[in-house]
Amino acid sequence: MNTDVARTVVDVVADGLVRHGVEFVLGQSVPTALVLACEDRGIRNITYRQENAGGAIADGFARASGRVPVMVCQNGPAAALAVAPFAEAKKAGIPIVAIMQEVDRSHIGKNAFQEYDHKALFAPVTKWFHLLESADGVEDHLDRAFIAAASGKPGPAVLMLPVDLQMAHAGTSAHRSMRLCNWPLDRPRPDDKTIGEAARLIDAARLPVVIAGGGVLSSGAGSALLRFAEKAAAPVATTNMGKASIPETHPLAMGAIGNLTGPGGLGRHTKPLVQQADVLLLIGNRTNEDGTDHWSLIPDGARVLHIDIDPQEIGRNYEAVRLVGDARTTLEALTDALGSHSRNRDTIEQRIADAWAAFERERRPFLTDAEPIRAERALAAIQKRLGSDTVVVADASYASNWVAGQLRTSHSRTRVISPRGLAGLSWGFPLALGAKLARPEGEVIVVVGDGGFAHSWAELETAVRIGIAVTVVLLNNGVLGYQKDAEKAKFGRYTAAGHLGQVDHAGIARACGGYGETIEHARDLDAAFDRAAGSNTIALLDVLTDPGGHPPISLYDGSLDRLDRGRVVQDPVP
Repeated sequence: MNTDVARTVVDVVADGLVRHGVEFVLGQSVPTALVLACEDRGIRNITYRQENAGGAIADGFARASGRVPVMVCQNGPAAALAVAPFAEAKKAGIPIVAIMQEVDRSHIGKNAFQEYDHKALFAPVTKWFHLLESADGVEDHLDRAFIAAASGKPGPAVLMLPVDLQMAHAGTSAHRSMRLCNWPLDRPRPDDKTIGEAARLIDAARLPVVIAGGGVLSSGAGSALLRFAEKAAAPVATTNMGKASIPETHPLAMGAIGNLTGPGGLGRHTKPLVQQADVLLLIGNRTNEDGTDHWSLIPDGARVLHIDIDPQEIGRNYEAVRLVGDARTTLEALTDALGSHSRNRDTIEQRIADAWAAFERERRPFLTDAEPIRAERALAAIQKRLGSDTVVVADASYASNWVAGQLRTSHSRTRVISPRGLAGLSWGFPLALGAKLARPEGEVIVVVGDGGFAHSWAELETAVRIGIAVTVVLLNNGVLGYQKDAEKAKFGRYTAAGHLGQVDHAGIARACGGYGETIEHARDLDAAFDRAAGSNTIALLDVLTDPGGHPPISLYDGSLDRLDRGRVVQDPVP
């Protein structure tokens, strides 16, 4: 390590990362001077195979740890590949600090090798961007990146380091000692008058209902939400991203709802309860299309109260009482302000229990060992493994729907993660790698489809090399399920993209040095999970599933869905 007299710009950055408690950076080898400086200080360099996955690994780590990850990246094409995961992180409110290389300052605008307008590239997908123009104030700019990433609604922040500055003698900076690696960085809440007005509306309500989004989990507000629900006798539903905000075995928990309201879904039975509410409390909820069942979930006559750290989300689609603030501190203040109410909690809890019971009856036929394996049966095997430190990650598309709609959590620490900000295919697997870096002692299971997994299976080698033991449950039905079924529902037929070729996924895992197993019979699922968990490496279970199965998405009601002796089946391929 250099002395204070000879400190370079990358020395200052690396020392700043040490101060912020950063234990590893996600990158390849550029900016090389910075990576070497980090390694000199004991900061591990975790090398991903592609920046698209690297950004998602950072995202998963942030969600599972409550700490701000750091990604390093080369300029040009590498930076361009980071745009997509940054877009997910910005939409979902997940902090990432990215430190990227820029060409020499004197080369900017001359078409230098891999030069690009990075400011324009990242403008739509970051909260903050700064190109370092001198060696002065480097530590100040680094802290500004962490503050931008972790404050307000979190998101990505990018600091660009020109090549010619990296080894330059560091200029002056203010002395800084704070650690800014945890998020949320700040926890504001509404004023007492606004809290009191909201509390009075809830006290007077006939049936207040909560719809919790991902902001509850980002804030670590699960315990605060549970205390509020119990004091207010308020049922709690969640979006897919908010799943497991409270344990779903709690008598006031209605599980995930969103667009999972088709035949056979839990939401089919809980949606009426939501629509009978006269007060709805939205928490960390973007009121997006899927989360509101195409904006049909919230009744027109209900009074809406909305807690969100982002003031722009409140009132976006529904006029609401504005409760701008951190979910946890706002819920704590709101609960303290509640008075008495006349609601019968036993009656409310019974209605919720009846909804769960009806759902269990309807899905029971899919939980047998019949063949081909139903996705519901594979999720039932995962259900048995849910413990207090389990993290279940889902890829986008059907994987997210299966996880949100079929699992029922019972522990407050059980975490469910899915890429619902932009909902892009392939991010589930790298999200799981990041989650395992955050919780190395817990079991991490990721559910992916054969379509999405093809985008990211190169990271199997990353997992083996780094020593990340995650169980990948690949629901292999040979089709792009969501795309094919949505096309059939909308157009009555589907494009040639619907069918996929056969791939030996288990063989790919073994070729990378991991554990791989193909499962053709449902009776073998439980033992296969045990073998995967005991392998102590990345383990892939290639589960051959029914291509005719689909989650209970409301879009399909009346088109794909037919009721046949109480079972939901799919029309034959035209």
